[in-house]
Amino acid sequence: MTKTYDPRMHTAEHILNAVMDRKFGSGRCFNAHIEKKKSRCDYRLLGPLTEEDIREVEDTVNEVIHSNLPVTEEWLSKDRAAERYNLERLPADTGERVRIIRVGDVDACTCIGPHVASIREIGRFHIASHSLQDGVLRIRYKLTGPTLAG
Repeated sequence: MTKTYDPRMHTAEHILNAVMDRKFGSGRCFNAHIEKKKSRCDYRLLGPLTEEDIREVEDTVNEVIHSNLPVTEEWLSKDRAAERYNLERLPADTGERVRIIRVGDVDACTCIGPHVASIREIGRFHIASHSLQDGVLRIRYKLTGPTLAG
């Protein structure tokens, strides 16, 4: 069965991954469930985040969204992509060319999902809840908007 992602939620996942990795060294989420109403991402962390950390993540994701960066794609040979990106999560039947999705200068990774043309289409990002169990931080998030004005 092929996964279908909401472009707004899926692009927000890219931004959340970049913010989590830069702030906490978590790497990209290792498990995600992306839905139109609410999505979740799981990260490996050694300790819990404070409420201040969570608000900082939320605020930083929203700052990126408000910056109105473009979302672009680039196609690379699988060999060239392997030099710069982790290809472990690509489907086994991926061809010899790999799609790289860039969110401005914030994030770049291999990806097969749909994305918005401009990140301001995402709207407002809100962390609905979070929990830490056995070294896994689960972040559940929602989107409102989109907020294209401003």
